[in-house]
Amino acid sequence: MRSPVFFALLLVLALLGSTCTRAPEPAVRQLIQVGDRDRDWGVVYYQSWRQERKASYLELARQHTSHAILFYLDLQKRLGHSYPDFYDIDRKRVDGCDFLRQMDREALRYRVTLSATSRDGCFN
Repeated sequence: MRSPVFFALLLVLALLGSTCTRAPEPAVRQLIQVGDRDRDWGVVYYQSWRQERKASYLELARQHTSHAILFYLDLQKRLGHSYPDFYDIDRKRVDGCDFLRQMDREALRYRVTLSATSRDGCFN
């Protein structure tokens, strides 16, 4: 018969092994860059919209910007207010919301029908 200490040791080793096999969380700065890339693509498509006035460019600009906003919001929720970059991420999210409003105004002005006009992640 095995001793309870032996089973406790096996349990500890199993727990340690399960935590070591998990993929590490990417660094916060790398995560911010993911949102930044989406935001940058939104700007690229918006500039294409300004040059050619193709509705598909405005739609793509809006999609990428919306994804970036939701990504930033999720990141803020996971980090919390105490994280040093929290307010920088918040500024990027709010700027993205302003950019969405600008795109929506242009869509109205040029009578472009967008498939999605929600501003999820924007609180105003």
